[in-house]
Amino acid sequence: MIRINDIDETSASLSMADLTPLLDVVFIVMVFLLFTANVQTLSLPVELPQATQQEASLTTAPKTLTVSILEQGAPWAIGEQKFDQWEVFAVSLLEKVKAAPDTTVLIAGDKDAPLGNLVKLMMFFSQHKIDAAQVLMEQENGTDDS
Repeated sequence: MIRINDIDETSASLSMADLTPLLDVVFIVMVFLLFTANVQTLSLPVELPQATQQEASLTTAPKTLTVSILEQGAPWAIGEQKFDQWEVFAVSLLEKVKAAPDTTVLIAGDKDAPLGNLVKLMMFFSQHKIDAAQVLMEQENGTDDS
């Protein structure tokens, strides 16, 4: 039978210290340094094309067409042009949309305008497969009258 003396056991445990806490601390410091280090991005010198202010504004301006549903007077409008008759309005709107197919159509309706006009316009968009339409709304103030 082999006997291990208590003296041999204690000297072996002292020579093999547990390095796990030390490795944990080193790893945490390395991660901290990696996240806080400023890395300089390298770029090559490039000559950029020049554009005039007018060209720049033309390319950045989104193409929109505003259709208005009004309460009083002529019930329809495209931009500033008002229409009394639905048929004339529909033909003009269809021509403008077909001339610029990437145009976003914005619908601005008066809050007191008849709901039937909005439904009629939405049905027109559906029939002619005009899917780029957005309805403009104004957010009300959340005041409490009590």
